[in-house]
Amino acid sequence: MPMKREWQQILEQKLPLKDRYTDRNRAITAYYAQCYLQQPDVFKWAGMAAFASNQVGIALQVAEMLMAPRVLAAVPDGGGDDGVLAHGMRLYQMGLSLAFIVPIALHDATTRPLLLNDLDLLKQGNDQIFDDIAWAHLAYMQAGIDEIEANVSESEQPYLIQGFRMIDAGVKKLADPAQREAGKEQIRQGNLTLLKHEQKLTLPGFMDRLTYIGKLIVSLGGAMDFQDAKRNAAGGSWFANYFGILPILSGQVSLARFEDRWKWLEGEALPLWDQIDTAYAPATSFHRRLVSMAEREPSLLQQITDLMKSGYQTVGLQLTL
Repeated sequence: MPMKREWQQILEQKLPLKDRYTDRNRAITAYYAQCYLQQPDVFKWAGMAAFASNQVGIALQVAEMLMAPRVLAAVPDGGGDDGVLAHGMRLYQMGLSLAFIVPIALHDATTRPLLLNDLDLLKQGNDQIFDDIAWAHLAYMQAGIDEIEANVSESEQPYLIQGFRMIDAGVKKLADPAQREAGKEQIRQGNLTLLKHEQKLTLPGFMDRLTYIGKLIVSLGGAMDFQDAKRNAAGGSWFANYFGILPILSGQVSLARFEDRWKWLEGEALPLWDQIDTAYAPATSFHRRLVSMAEREPSLLQQITDLMKSGYQTVGLQLTL
């Protein structure tokens, strides 16, 4: 079986190039959504990650909208709950939060490069999370927990390996009715551990380097919108609503700070996610949002799965199809 870098390369070759910000973000979001839709009982982190990555994509588009007259340059094709109308509403919601900060900054020519740097840091964080965790989902689907343990030491990435060990232990209990509930809780805790890996180990390296304006932008625009934007009150959690605008503007709290970010996640976003995830079913608004995100990059996960099943050869780190 491949080594870690080869697992990462298998995924990387299916993504748009890193300089195609919006297209790449859509493909990353699609992969997460496809993982969750394939195994919603197991890949809880991937489900949450799809919505978080989708929100990053909105931030990238808002920044593009403010930087240049390219409004809705990357609106998803098709209709449905994630069509042009819902997409525009999410841009509008986020834009309202930023409207009284960004235009002032943009009038200062010296601030533009800083904002562009903040945009690039958000994009880099999105890429790094994918690089850190997405490969392990693919490896687990294709080869099980042994493949992750063979590629990751506990000292190197403690949360990642512990998380998948808990997930794997929970999966083994699902088939036994007497242990099913305990198994589900182990899977939940394992995915929570993956979230801690992302939030505590991966993101700080990018969040800490944001400018003051950048930290305000992510704090005011940070959200986990799990359902349809038209019904956001029932399906979304916003960082600014949880803490309030004034504490953010005064610098008391910031989404860029792990402790504040984790407090929001534990206090509101995760309980809401648990509620919606537990009630997951086809034909719901939640399901339609996931399908819409997954279809932005049709059959990405299936292409990779078919490739793995049919066999492949690696030459260095280059995959030969």
